Formats: sequence, C-alpha cells, structure tokens
Amino acid sequence: MIDSESVNGSRTRTRTSSGSAVFKCLVQFNFCCTQFCLAAFVLLAVSDWWIAALLYAGWLWLDWDTPTSGGRRCHWVRKWSVWRHFRDYFPLELVKTVDLDPTQNYIFGFHPHGVLVAGAFGNFCTEATGFSRLFPGLRSHLLMLPFWFRVPFFRDYIMCGGE
Repeated sequence: MIDSESVNGSRTRTRTSSGSAVFKCLVQFNFCCTQFCLAAFVLLAVSDWWIAALLYAGWLWLDWDTPTSGGRRCHWVRKWSVWRHFRDYFPLELVKTVDLDPTQNYIFGFHPHGVLVAGAFGNFCTEATGFSRLFPGLRSHLLMLPFWFRVPFFRDYIMCGGE
C-alpha cells in the first residue's frame, strides 16, 4: 500500500527539483545570452560577415524607439512551455479580485520584487498564469532598465515578451 503523503511529497520534490533546474537554466541563459549576443555582434563586425553587422546596426537605428512604444509582442514566445515550469518553481499565482475595464490604463506595482523580478516577469510577460485569460483586452508591459534594449539581438528577444 502506498501512502498518499509519500506520493504527494515525492511529486512535490520532483516538481521542485525539475523547476529548480529550469530556473537555473533560465537565469544562466538570460545572463549568458546578453554576453553572447554582444560578443556575436562584435564578432560579426570584425569578421568577413561585417555587412550583416552593418545591416543589423542600421536596423537598430531605424528601430531605436520600438522598446519605448510597446515592443513587438510574440504570443508564441509568451506561451512557451518552459514558462509553466518557471511558474511552478517559484510558485507563481495570479489572483483576480476585480474586473478591470480594458479601455482604461492601469499601473500594477509589484513589491518586493527582488533582483530577478521573477514574479512580475512570470505574471505579466508570459502566459504561464493566464494573464490574458483573466484580464481580456488588457496588454501588460514590464518596465525594465533601458540598458537591456541596447544589447544587440538580446533586445529583440526581450521585446517578444512585450516588455
């Protein structure tokens, strides 16, 4: 006979350990991704592929104001299955207490946010907690340091979340 507590406890430990691995991979990916994107741009600029770097630099110049006007939201990126593991690791939950009029603008404060702002990111930049389902018609954006939008290639990745 299997005790339900041991089954639930092992399931929780398994979920936590897999969530921990996903979280570590995401943190390392985002940290390393910025460095990799910057290095890739520099390497393109000093290699035989310098024309690609020049074309991308032109794209950056033409597209400079996109991050301040809402970015380029990509629902495919927002619905990646990795965000469900991200939600389960922390664990994140979005609780709706009142209906919000989608014709109005709202500012959501998020405190304490910590260094990684994992709760705000998971709730407002992904569909892991069902923001669009809970608040139809509202479009969320996460405020970030402008520096992150100046890193070549990485800026396009973070704008997919709608930041």
